[in-house]
Amino acid sequence: MVLPGIVRVIEGDARRLPGIEPGSVELVVTSPPYPMIPQWDGLFRTLGATSFAAMHALLGEAWVAAHRVLCEGGILAVNIGDALRTGPDGFRLWPNHAEVLARAEAAGFRPLPYLLWQKPTNRPNAYLGSGFLPPNAYVTLDCEFILLFRKGAPRRLPPKDPRRLAARYSRAERDRWFSQLWQDVRAARQRAENGGRTGAFPPELPRRLVRMFSLEGETVLDPFAGTGTTLWAARELGRNAIGVERDPALAAELRKRAAGAAAR
Repeated sequence: MVLPGIVRVIEGDARRLPGIEPGSVELVVTSPPYPMIPQWDGLFRTLGATSFAAMHALLGEAWVAAHRVLCEGGILAVNIGDALRTGPDGFRLWPNHAEVLARAEAAGFRPLPYLLWQKPTNRPNAYLGSGFLPPNAYVTLDCEFILLFRKGAPRRLPPKDPRRLAARYSRAERDRWFSQLWQDVRAARQRAENGGRTGAFPPELPRRLVRMFSLEGETVLDPFAGTGTTLWAARELGRNAIGVERDPALAAELRKRAAGAAAR
């Protein structure tokens, strides 16, 4: 029987990660605000970022902080999607995944093979541009990236470590989870929070990542906690979870839920 982990919620900035000791986290699983998506314009604007580069400079500070709190061999998993938007030079792709790759590597992480999450859509025939006539149609963006990074060399664990043996995946799980294209995870329903949207991702994403890259009793961090999807997945799987959330109302909601779960 897996004992639920402990959830800790911190109201704070992902670029600072206050109250988290260096090297105290084994896994970071997060989905940050996506630059050049209108939903997040207001947030980035309040932080002084109005350009693509400035937005990623802010996120880059969060990857530096994540590197600080991860243990040697710890894993950073970032769910991020690219954006399509008209800028000063016209309609174009804004490659968020490429910027996160570059800035996380600059923060000291080693990039690992990444995952592509193909999000099911209710509009399989969707197209942009000129439709059926070449040459001005555009490819539909139907995948998001789950970028994976490691801090330093792989972790070393004692031979026949019981926690590692208990975390073993089945052959079917191994074949499905470690295949680069994930096509069997439905997108989460978005809900309004405090006048905006949370950008929640489906619980199955953090569940898989927590199983793939951590052991029971270890600590999982989400520096952009939002509604806490990563936190509850980690708790259910016997990991301790830390969520950092800058929005006071969301942080208070997370604390209330965590206290209720601990009392049961």
